[in-house]
This record gives sequence, structure tokens and C-alpha cells, in this order.
Amino acid sequence: MGRIERAPDWILKYKERIEKGAITVEDILEAENRIRAEPIKISSVTRAISTMGYPITGLRRGKKAETEVKEEKKDVEVGAEPGRIERGPSWLQNYREGIEKKTITVEGILEAESRIRAKPIKMATVARAINTAGYPLTGLQKGRKVEAEVKKEKPVEKREVAERIERGPGWLQKYRERIEKGTITAEDILEAENRIRKVPIKRITVTRAINAMGYPLTGLRRGRKEEAEVKKEKPVEKREEAEIIERGPGWLRKYRERIEKKTITVEDILEAENKIRAEPIKISSVTRAINTMGYPLTGLRRGEKEEVKKVEKPKKAGMAEVYASSIGKLSEATESRFNAIKKSWEKDLDKSLPNDYFVNILLALAKLVEHGKTLAPAK
Repeated sequence: MGRIERAPDWILKYKERIEKGAITVEDILEAENRIRAEPIKISSVTRAISTMGYPITGLRRGKKAETEVKEEKKDVEVGAEPGRIERGPSWLQNYREGIEKKTITVEGILEAESRIRAKPIKMATVARAINTAGYPLTGLQKGRKVEAEVKKEKPVEKREVAERIERGPGWLQKYRERIEKGTITAEDILEAENRIRKVPIKRITVTRAINAMGYPLTGLRRGRKEEAEVKKEKPVEKREEAEIIERGPGWLRKYRERIEKKTITVEDILEAENKIRAEPIKISSVTRAINTMGYPLTGLRRGEKEEVKKVEKPKKAGMAEVYASSIGKLSEATESRFNAIKKSWEKDLDKSLPNDYFVNILLALAKLVEHGKTLAPAK
């Protein structure tokens, strides 16, 4: 069996005008060559129209008028119906009735002809002959008859609703139903295609193809489906209250409550994520994610909590209170003596001395005395 040719994607945008006879082969050629890097030939256009199942008759410049005259001309032949024009090769006339009533297929004609011919013909020869005879291939190919019958049986509720044009590249058509239902994402399509392709495609190729098909990308990206579902399911108690926008990456959402309560730190999140990830992330990734979510980092770093806590300023204490822990409990007499000596120093220096500062001076003097030295100026 010969191979049934499939119409190329680029010809589909001219489908409606071809059906109405409002465009010619030459118009399509000119339109395509304006947008292509490498121009195509007129034969490419005619082949594309033929594989689509439409006859070329009346789609050539200068031949439209000629075709109209021929159609108006009535050839009344013996045994022929009035106004019927015998077109196409003579061997095809045997199947004319079956073609008109759609009771025979291209494959049926091919089999019948190949049985009686010395040299078998190809499927393309039969398809071209039918087109030349002026009949469309619609409903004359196996596998498409059932489809045509289903379409015929399907009730048309509103005649005003135009039949949907199959847009987008051919490889994307197998995902159409799931795209319409929103049960597949752009990433799923990318993974599925790259498993079967020799040369992998990029995500942008998939998104552009979905747009070309006429569907929005809303709800077709991973990580955004959950967000859309949450927004949809969330009841609005008060219309006056603005809806909380779910910001930040999806993986950070599970820590949201603890981030709000400040019961988790950046370092805790980093450790938790790196335990479950194949490739570890950096601490900067966590801090950026928290900022994107709209929370400040204050109080979310280890060791920072103690620094952030307000340290109470100690009350001014005497020597006994400040140094009791290091030199033991001091008597009142010792403290009075200390204060008296400090006052005399303050009088001589004409400045006040803090207790801890003066104690250090006394300790330094004691160390000098221990080594037999004094603060007397050198001679």
C-alpha cells in the first residue's frame, strides 16, 4: 500500500479561503515567499492543496474565468447526464459512480487497478486522478470515513459557531485534549517530546506552540497549578479584605507558618532542603526566597536572636558589686577605703574615674610594686 500524504501545517491557515475559492495558488505562493527565508515553488503549493483533499480547479489565476465558462457549458452526450463534464483519466471513469456516492475509497481503487494492471500504480496516482476529476478526497480514505460519519452524525447546536481550525504544529495536536482540560503542563509536554526526539527542544518552543494553537499558558506551568487551585478554593469571607498573594517559590511554602512565627532559621531551612535535594542549594538562595515571599530576615538567622535581644543597661554599682565575683566578697571598710582613694585621684586629675577603670589602675600599680617598680618619672 502506498503512503497517504498529510497536508503540511503551513497550508492550514489558507483552508477557509481555499474552501470558498477566495484565494488562488499564486496568491498563496506570493504570501508564503514573503515570509520564508527560502522561496518555494508553485508545485509545492499545488501538492499541498491536493494532499489537503481539495481540487486545484478554479484556484489558478486566469483559469477561473475559463473554468466558469466550462461549468456553464452543457455537454449533452448520448447516455450521459446533462451538464456532466467527464474529467480525469479514462481509467478512473469506471469508479466515478462509487466516488460520487462515497461508496469506494482511494485504497479500494488502488487495489482494483493494481489487480488488472501489469505494473501497479501508487496511492498518490489515484489521489491525483480523483483531484483532476474534480472530487475532493474527503471521505474517500480508509480511517477517515468513520471520522466523517461521526462528524456528520454529531448534531450542530448553533450554526453560527464556526468549525474550529486546527492550529499549532502537528506534533502538538496529540496533547490538545489535555491542554483544553488543563491536565497537562508545558513542562510535561517538554519532557514527553524530548523522550521521543533525537534533538531535544526547549521550553520556549512548547510555550510558543501552545500560543500558536490559541490557548493561554495560564494554569499550564508547574508550580502555578497549585497556586491557582488554592486561590480558587479559598473562600472569601470579607470582600473588603484584599486577597493574600502567594509569593515566593513553591518549595518554601511548607516553612511559611514557622517563618511567620520566627520558630525556624535560614540555616534550618537550608539543612532541611539539602537533605531532600539531589543538588544542594546555597544560603543565598534561601534568603532570596524569603525576601521574595515578603518576609524580613530579622530574627531568622542563627545567633542573631541573642544579639537582637535588648541588653539591659546595668545600674551603676560599687566596687563590691562589680568585682565580688572575681575577688570575693568585700567588707564595707575596704569599699569605703577604695572610694576615698578614688576621690583623691579624681581631685588630683580633675576628672571622674569609673570604678572598673580605677580598679585596673590599682592592679597595674600592684603589678609594678611586685616587680620593684614605681610610677615615678624617669630622671
